Amino acid sequence: MEHSLIVSLNNETVFTSDQHWLYPLFELEDFLGKIKISADVLFLRDKIAGKAAASLIVYLGIKRCHIELLSERAIPVFKSHGIEFSYDRLVDHIQCRTEDLLTDRMSIAESYLFLRKRAGRVLGFPVKIKDISVKIGAKLIIDQLNLDIGRGEQLIIHGANGSGKTTLLRSILGLNSLSGGQIIIGDYVVGSEAWKENRSIVGYVHQEHIKNDFPVSAGEVVRIGLGKSSVSRVEAEYKVELAMRRTGSFHLFKQLYNTLSGGEKQRVSLARCLCQNAGVFLLDEPTSYLDKQGKDDLLLLLHELSQNEAPTMIIVSHELQWAEQLNWTYMEMKGGRLC
Repeated sequence: MEHSLIVSLNNETVFTSDQHWLYPLFELEDFLGKIKISADVLFLRDKIAGKAAASLIVYLGIKRCHIELLSERAIPVFKSHGIEFSYDRLVDHIQCRTEDLLTDRMSIAESYLFLRKRAGRVLGFPVKIKDISVKIGAKLIIDQLNLDIGRGEQLIIHGANGSGKTTLLRSILGLNSLSGGQIIIGDYVVGSEAWKENRSIVGYVHQEHIKNDFPVSAGEVVRIGLGKSSVSRVEAEYKVELAMRRTGSFHLFKQLYNTLSGGEKQRVSLARCLCQNAGVFLLDEPTSYLDKQGKDDLLLLLHELSQNEAPTMIIVSHELQWAEQLNWTYMEMKGGRLC
C-alpha cells in the first residue's frame, strides 16, 4: 500500500503515514516531538494538500515539500512563508469543508489551533445545554437557557452579581437540580450514573475569597485531582509535578495552600484541573481578588492553556475590562438567560 505521507532526511525515509485528511500531519507533529531532528532539514511528500495542509506544514517548520495534488489556495501560504514546493497536478480548489472555513485573517498559529479542534486533538469536551431552568426555593434563577460550546472552545460569561452566573457553573457541575432541560458534556448527561462515574472530566476553579484553614500543601491539593485513579506513587508524583510545572506553581509544592496568595491559589487550582485530566474548566470570578499583576499573569496562563492543551473553558465574571485581552467569545447573562 502506498503511503499518504512520506518524510525523508537525506533521501532516507524517517516517517510515513497511511492516514487520510490532515491526520498524517498531526501524526508527524507527534513524531517530531519525540526526535532530535529539526523539521527544516526534512523533505515532505504528500498526496494532496490545500490551504489547511499548507498551514500545518508551515507550522511544523517543514521548508521543502512535494505535493502530488496541490490546491491553488495553498500556494500563497507556501510563498508567504518561504516554503520550497513542487507538485504533479494543480487544481483550483479541494472539496473540503475545512478549506472553506479557514480565512485569510487567521494567522498560522490560529489556523493550527482551529485545525486541531477540527481534528479532535484537544483536551476539551463539547458542552451542550438545552433549555435548562433552575429554581432555588421559589425563585427562578435560570430560565430556559441554551448554550452550545464546541470541543476546545472558550467562552466568557459576563453579568452583574446575582444574574445566575455561579448557579450556571454549579448546574454544569451537577450540584444544582434542574427544574427542566438537560446538560450534556461529551457523551454524558449530567446527573446520570455514567456522569457520576466520570465527573472528573470537569474541573472547577472557585472564587478565591473562599477561605479554608486545612493544613494541606499545594502539592496535596493538586494530587486531589488524581481522585481514586489507580496509579503508582511514582506515577502520581510525576503527574502532580508535570501539572504544577505547566502552570508555573511547582515551587509552591510544599507550601501550605492557605498561605498562598490569590494568584498562587489560582495556579494551583488550574494544576489540579490538569492533573485530573479535566476536559472542561469552569472558572468562577477568577480575577476578582487579584491585583493587576496577578490578573495579567493569570490571563497569560489561561491563554497558554487555551493554545496548548485546549480544554473547553467557561469563565464567569462581573468584570469585562480584561476579557478583550483574551480575545475569547463572550456573552452577557441577564435575568437567568444568555444574551
